[in-house]
Amino acid sequence: MNDEDIEQRLVDLIDGATETLFLALKYCYLVADEDFYNINIKDLFKIGLRDITDTECFRNLGLSLEHGNIGEMAEESFGEVLDIIRYSFAVRLPFARRDADNSSVKDGQIRAVYEMLGEYGFANPDNIVSLSYKSSAWLARTKKPEPQYDTEWFRTWVYTYGHEIAAINNRNMFLLGCADALFPLYYSSLKERLIDELNGENGE
Repeated sequence: MNDEDIEQRLVDLIDGATETLFLALKYCYLVADEDFYNINIKDLFKIGLRDITDTECFRNLGLSLEHGNIGEMAEESFGEVLDIIRYSFAVRLPFARRDADNSSVKDGQIRAVYEMLGEYGFANPDNIVSLSYKSSAWLARTKKPEPQYDTEWFRTWVYTYGHEIAAINNRNMFLLGCADALFPLYYSSLKERLIDELNGENGE
């Protein structure tokens, strides 16, 4: 496999996971509506985590993400969250490379993947994602522990820019609780897939 192939495969993995996590947040919000409490949230988690790059997976739930069902999350402004998720995943690429012991992929290629993802769309308003690619690369190079991937930036975004989903009510608290579980699960699955891809590229 040539350099361009492995780079594109890494890009596709991260972008697919970005899209599905973004959709999972919307479906969690939809399920939290009183009309949908009969849907088991475990099913949504299982469907999404079965393949974190399958952006069509939630269609099996038979639910519609219409504006009337998810309110402000259907607005263009909420799309910023998609670009923040992509950024928050991409800046952690150096850790996946560090933990892929059998890979010969070079740091320059990992940087190229990061830059390609930036062309898809990055956002980090007011630096709410504290990690940068540079800081992650330094931590990885000096064998420092990888910081936990959690919902701190998402909660900051909600309470700073989230408007109606920042209101204190059952539905919004349900969303944040789901996010607390979804974020680390999605990132853990993504990192495992990235490491497998990095380690396996020589045998392709």
